[in-house]
Amino acid sequence: MKGYQINKTILLLLLILAIGLGIFALCIINNRYSTLATLHITGSKTLLYPEDFQRCTDALRDGDLTLAHQMIANGKAQAKDSDRYYLYEVLQAKYYFTTMQADSFYHCHQRLRNYLKQLEHLSTTNRKLLQAECYMQRGVYEAKMVGRADSAITYYKEAQACLKELPNSDAYRLIVLTNLADAYKLMGRYDESVKYCRHALELGDSIGMSDDMRITLRIGIASSYAAMKSFEQSKEWWEKVTQLRPKMDRQALFHYLNNRGNDYYLQEKYNESLLCFLELDSILAADSTMHWERMYERANLSDVYIKLGQPERAIPLLDETQPFFTQQNQQLPLFYLTTQRIELALIKGNLTEAHQLIEKSPIPDWMIPEQIQLRRKVLMKYYRQTAQWQNYSDILHDYAVMRDSLFSDAMKMRFSETLTHYQHDSDMLSKQKQIEETQLSLRWAITLFAVSVIVILLLINIIVQKHRARKLQEAKMRISIAALRMETVRNRITPHFISNALTAEIMAQMEGKPVNLDSLVQLLHRGIELTDVEQSTLSEELEFIQFYCNIESRSVGDDFQLDIELADDIDVNQVILPSMMVQILVENAIKHGLKAKKPESGKHRRVLVKVTRKEQATLVEVIDNGIGLSENNKKKERTGLRVMRQTIHLLNEQHMQAGNYHRQEPIMDYGIDNYSSDNQETGCRAWLLLPDHFKYTLNKTKEDNHE
Repeated sequence: MKGYQINKTILLLLLILAIGLGIFALCIINNRYSTLATLHITGSKTLLYPEDFQRCTDALRDGDLTLAHQMIANGKAQAKDSDRYYLYEVLQAKYYFTTMQADSFYHCHQRLRNYLKQLEHLSTTNRKLLQAECYMQRGVYEAKMVGRADSAITYYKEAQACLKELPNSDAYRLIVLTNLADAYKLMGRYDESVKYCRHALELGDSIGMSDDMRITLRIGIASSYAAMKSFEQSKEWWEKVTQLRPKMDRQALFHYLNNRGNDYYLQEKYNESLLCFLELDSILAADSTMHWERMYERANLSDVYIKLGQPERAIPLLDETQPFFTQQNQQLPLFYLTTQRIELALIKGNLTEAHQLIEKSPIPDWMIPEQIQLRRKVLMKYYRQTAQWQNYSDILHDYAVMRDSLFSDAMKMRFSETLTHYQHDSDMLSKQKQIEETQLSLRWAITLFAVSVIVILLLINIIVQKHRARKLQEAKMRISIAALRMETVRNRITPHFISNALTAEIMAQMEGKPVNLDSLVQLLHRGIELTDVEQSTLSEELEFIQFYCNIESRSVGDDFQLDIELADDIDVNQVILPSMMVQILVENAIKHGLKAKKPESGKHRRVLVKVTRKEQATLVEVIDNGIGLSENNKKKERTGLRVMRQTIHLLNEQHMQAGNYHRQEPIMDYGIDNYSSDNQETGCRAWLLLPDHFKYTLNKTKEDNHE
């Protein structure tokens, strides 16, 4: 092969290595098939449970509560020891959960917990199983009955740790993974929810899980995509769920139609959402054992009617569901129903009733993100109608922060990495399976022993070429991921900036100042242009800052002053930087420094943008005479500064990986701290260091450029 000299000794070693690999491959194949056979025999059951444990669980799932109750009572009466008795206590707790008797469920859990605490020094297989069940019970109680998803995750992970010590516990581990996915979804951690759903699918495929569990996991992934507003991906998973619809029982149909209706609701396709909930309502009406599910579905149905402008249909549903959940002491649906009541009061123009409901039902700390955002939308309507513009601005800010948190670049990257790892593992398993099937043939092994020197050279050439192709593919993937992160980081500025600009204009209008929509439109248009490009000149950046400060001066006051100082050796048309970097520092100075400072007679509240040279770089400083940084503010990282940090990290990483990088060269950097001038004036100083000959755009492969 060109560029390589291979002697006889190397060829002999390669031949011996090939023979050894062939024998090793045969050993792996034999071991693999033995493992699969073991899983097939024992993976779907656990002999530690009583014989009728699964039959009782099936009866609870099918809604045959009378049979389940009778089996539990008989099992307790016939239990030969305490461990077996408390396994039936586990079933008793499942019965109370199915019938949504929260207090009885908790008391049953406490009995099991006290029993295990008394015998914690005596560890047996059955007690480890009971301990895992105890943690699972507490997790279900925290997540489903009192709405503390973070606590539920702690208990589920304790159960997961217990199961590591138990043989043949894969079926139970599958349930724990599913519950973890559900708890993370309640917390708004949709990337973690999808990750655990995928782990559960992989485990379930290896042990032959039931169609019911596969349906549950697919619904979990589809609904998580919907919550992240990735509706194209959620649609793909809903199609996979729909394929299993003929195998769904009423419980599975409830989860399918309820979550599918919620998907349409999030897309604001309210007519399609209505059809899902009406179909579900007709199904549940025929099953008296699913009264709780029907009330939950009707709570969703009433909200859809409100969104469709049919309050007369929503009111009877609210009057029916609210007493039911009050009796059940279900705080989450009650909070949701109160949100609907507030919206109905606003539709009717009854601001007094809306105010009373808002005061009576504040947003609790444990409430799930979806319900918090729904309430904030209604609160924004109320504050607009009552002209409480400061409250409106605050709630708008909170809404934007949570939205930003739910769909932030970190979440998207974690989610993207999860998908990448999953795809990589799937490809590797597929390739491994193909190799194993090929190596099963004895002919292949014999041929491998008789291979000639030419074949070995060809194999080496193929391996080298594949290695190069894989390296190229990996490099392309890293660049694509970095480009996606970069684009996400830049695009997050737009909603943040537009929100601040509009809020400033609204507040100025309320103070009686004339409206300057032309300047505002010009400013926003210029801001959007800058977020569409990766880099800009310092001239363009300073021009944008002047527009921005012209608008902000209306909300800061007449004593506001912007100064720009350029060193003689600075050519603003030649200095390149990532777009909107300096704007972030100026906005921070005005918003968190000057606006918080009380005006003083004869003094200006001032922002100075100072540009100088520093060795082989350009130094941009933004200095204000505001209130400075407190100890608490130093620990906080604002949205804009977080964007700067992430952008600078990406560009420095690319620059340092380049072949022509030298350690003595400066890299891009920034900082912020308190400042004191020569005339004893205090404030804050932020700075940005822009090295010469620094590339501010991400590299692209030839294939990317061709595309």
